[in-house]
This record gives sequence, C-alpha cells and structure tokens, in this order.
Amino acid sequence: MDTTVIFQQMLILVLLMAVGYVVRRLKIIDDSANAVMTKLLLRVTVPATLIYSIASRELNVERRQVPLLFLIIIISFAIVGVISWLAPLALRAKQAERGAYADMALFGNVNFMSIPLIIALISAEVLGSDAMLHAILYNIVFNLTIFSLGMKLIGGKQAKLNAKLFFSPVMIGGLLAILIFMLGVQVPATASTALDFTLQVLFRPIGFLGAMTAPMSMILLGSILGGMKLAEMFRGWRIYAITAVRLAVAPVAVYFALLPFSIDPTLLQVIIIMNASPMAISVAMFTINYGVHKEIVGKGIFISTLLSVLTMPLLLSVLV
Repeated sequence: MDTTVIFQQMLILVLLMAVGYVVRRLKIIDDSANAVMTKLLLRVTVPATLIYSIASRELNVERRQVPLLFLIIIISFAIVGVISWLAPLALRAKQAERGAYADMALFGNVNFMSIPLIIALISAEVLGSDAMLHAILYNIVFNLTIFSLGMKLIGGKQAKLNAKLFFSPVMIGGLLAILIFMLGVQVPATASTALDFTLQVLFRPIGFLGAMTAPMSMILLGSILGGMKLAEMFRGWRIYAITAVRLAVAPVAVYFALLPFSIDPTLLQVIIIMNASPMAISVAMFTINYGVHKEIVGKGIFISTLLSVLTMPLLLSVLV
C-alpha cells in the first residue's frame, strides 16, 4: 500500500478524533452524549454503511466464493484466539484478569476504527470496492464471537448468552448486505426506469446515514479518550505488552500464517486492518455491565488507540 496515502487517511481520522477530544474536554459533550452516539452508530449509521456500501458498488467477488471467504476469516480468528489465550499466561496476569487481557488481545475496534478506515481507503482508491464485502463478512464473525466468547471472558458466570445479542442491528445490517450481494441488487447511478428511480429513493437515504459513520465514530473515540484521566492511563507494563500483542503480534502472525495460501490480496489486506486496529470499545462496555476490570480495559483502549495512529500505517505499508 502507498504509505503516504495511508498516513494521510489516518491523519484525517485522527483530526476528527481530536475534535471529539476537545469538545469533551470543553464539556460540550459528556458520557450521556457518548451513550447516545454509540447507540446511533451501532443501531443506525454502521448498519446503513454496510448495506449501502454493497448496494452502491459493483463487486468482482463471485457469489460462490462467500463460504470460502468466511472460512478464511474464521481461521484468522482462530490464529489470533490462540495468541490471545497464550498472552495473559506469558504476561503472568492474575487469574481473575486473564479474561480481560485475552479480550483486549483478541478483539479490535472493528466498528469504530477499522470500517471507517476501510471506507476512507476505498474512497482514496487504495483499496478496491471488494474490501467492503470482506469487511462485512469479518464483521459478522466478529459479532458472533465477541457476544459469546468475548462476554464470557469478561463476565464469567454472570454473562448469560442471549440469542438476541447475535441479531443486533449491526449483525442484521451485515446479513442484509450479504443478501443484497447474493441477489445482485445494485443502485444505479442514474434513474432511467421506474425501478431505478425506486432503488435510488430507497437506498440514497441509507447512503446519507452511512456517511455519518466515519466522522461520528472518530468524534466518539476522541470523546471517550477525553473523558479518561491521563495521569492514570500510562501506568502498568502489562498494558503496553498486551497492546503490542493487539497492534503488532496478532496482525503479523495472521499475515505469515495466511501468506502461503492463494488468498485474495484484498481479503488479506482487510484481515490485517481488522487485526491491527486498537482494542474494541465493546470490551469496555462489557466491563461496565459486569462491574469488573474497567481500569485495565480503559487503559488498554487509551494506549492502543493512541499508538495505532503510528503502528497501523507502518504495518500496512510493510505487510500489504
């Protein structure tokens, strides 16, 4: 990948994040506003992004390849899963904290960092349009995993699995996007027929909602960071070690594990982006729900988000 373009896109996202940080420090927005933005993103704009990105682009992926793509993504998860299980043991983390460290190593900030970055790279023509389909497939596996294994690692016996969690708006949006792809539905650039006009009327508003995802997610991330106490965020060597696992060890391991196989380069790029992203905000939500490990996870999200601004462009330029 073109290093200059990657850094440019990351800097754009960082500037948006800085806006969120500043408005939080100025107390223009607070935790309640963050909660509203999170709901709006996960229930409206991210699903809209997934749907419109497939409906509005011509893709080169063959429909019969979808099961194989799912399998490759699942394998990549398994590889990182093994690393995430070993990492807390290598760090000699306390028994009670190992689940939190494993979650931080396994789950990246897919919805609020990776997808906005992929959208930006597609717009900059660094990635092809097929990247969005791969991102959606990854997102489906991600959601199935984080709302089962991810919850259990944090909540333990408190975590009660609910089938409804597997059909969140983001999950439904991803499944609808796959259905749209499988049916071959595409929004035309111009309305020359009644059907074209109808498709534009139905999907263009979805596209406008989806366009909000990147700026809003970055503002939310900045606001979350702005609400943390800086003096406490940089303490503890294990946080830096688990951050290194998330931002460097995991993507490098996945890259070399999948490299010998004839994998679509765009799929490999997407998998690396997903695994090079900072720790997932969802993990912090689990710690709040179950009242455990909030400080550890908060530090991990803060440190990994800051460092990813440098590590992600570097890894992408070197690996893909």
